[in-house]
Amino acid sequence: MITKEELQYSSKSSISVPYPGDDYAYDTINRLSYALMMYKKRYEDKRIHFLLNNGEGLSFEIRSKNLAHLFGIDYKDLTTNPVMKPLLSSVLGFGEKEVINSYELISRIIENADKVIEHDENNFHKILNYYKVMVKTTCFIKMSAFDKFNFGVINFDKRTYEKTVGKSFYPNASKYLLLPMDEELVQFCMLGLVYDKYSGVMVPETFMTPTTFHRYLIRQEFLLPKEILIDGNDGFKHVVASREDKKQLLNLYKSIILTYNTNSTINEVGKYKRSK
Repeated sequence: MITKEELQYSSKSSISVPYPGDDYAYDTINRLSYALMMYKKRYEDKRIHFLLNNGEGLSFEIRSKNLAHLFGIDYKDLTTNPVMKPLLSSVLGFGEKEVINSYELISRIIENADKVIEHDENNFHKILNYYKVMVKTTCFIKMSAFDKFNFGVINFDKRTYEKTVGKSFYPNASKYLLLPMDEELVQFCMLGLVYDKYSGVMVPETFMTPTTFHRYLIRQEFLLPKEILIDGNDGFKHVVASREDKKQLLNLYKSIILTYNTNSTINEVGKYKRSK
């Protein structure tokens, strides 16, 4: 269960939040380990293709170099901040001139959980913001069941959001995966995707867990995923949404629109329909 405290602290740096206690710290690193296992099972060396109901195709992949960011670990601060960088050797066992990638950083944190927790309990400059890691990995694990069509797709227009809400929006994602959560405070996680012109696919930009998620849906377009093709070294997996899958997602969209008065568009069977 994601708590108010976790949400409050998850947007802050590791030095700005209190140490959560050993039990919570170990639970967090165990969750991090499970998330890494899910990455290797579901995403490593794979490309995921969605066919949407408007005829559009959406292809994305999650690269190992993006994992620390997705899992709530401040890779840049740990690897470049003069105060934090010595911990790479003393706590995580990296060589002084060793090239450190995101995946290996996460692996070393998991392998050296005792040392990480002992350090963070007794030092102001902590390696992890445990609250942030817990929230982000919870969302990631939930997303890893996407082949069960447990998500929606938002055709996101940044200018519409800024005009409607009256706030600047700095991410550049043009698609969001909307993931229903069985949580009281966090009803949805949102994964923003941006287009990578070099590979021709979309890649994750950010996970969001907004308590006012409906603001991001005002006058935006909802799309229904119809088919999923997973292309990997172990072959192809093709999953087609059942009529019940589509119905559940369509009812979810309609419920959001009616409950929060988002005036969103549901692109149903390739046609634009403004919900009333």
